[in-house]
Amino acid sequence: MHPSIPRSQLLLLILIILAYSAQSITRVCGTAQTSGQSPTDAVLKLIDRQQYNDAIARLEELLERNPRNPEALTYMATANLYQRRDFSRALDEFKEAFKAGGGASFVVTHSHEKITTADVVDYCRGWLHLRKEGIEFVPTEGTHGFKCGFNDVEEFQTNKLSKKAFHIKCGGKTQNFRGRSNTDLEPLLIVALYKSFTQN
Repeated sequence: MHPSIPRSQLLLLILIILAYSAQSITRVCGTAQTSGQSPTDAVLKLIDRQQYNDAIARLEELLERNPRNPEALTYMATANLYQRRDFSRALDEFKEAFKAGGGASFVVTHSHEKITTADVVDYCRGWLHLRKEGIEFVPTEGTHGFKCGFNDVEEFQTNKLSKKAFHIKCGGKTQNFRGRSNTDLEPLLIVALYKSFTQN
């Protein structure tokens, strides 16, 4: 013990420090709980990093608690799609997710230039979501996000010059995309789901 500090004051100082530490911990925990993050936010990051097994394990936990969880069903279909590359099965799984109140989500590259058969140079990556409310592109980098209601879509189809790409025309502006699989099957799947969702 320091000779210049009485024992009673030292005990009081320790209690004050402990109380302050407890308040700090409470604030940190409170922030984590009220930050607005949903349980599927972590799943999105895992899928984005191509850690499909981990994403599927977390989604299975969510679906054990609620087998009709719309977002969990949606992202399970997404993880299965990119892990298995089974596009016909993905079509059925996304339709089931849509019936439950979810939809379809894809990891895409958003071109900032007109897509041709050449490689895209100016682009950003992100998530393309199809839901009952319409379409939303959420970039994981950059600021080129947008939302568009199904009634406002002027065109949604695969590209003529590059079958591995598709475009969405909304509000007079054409947005070009490529799916993560970089195959001509993913754009066909996305367009088919768009048509199916707009008919329901």
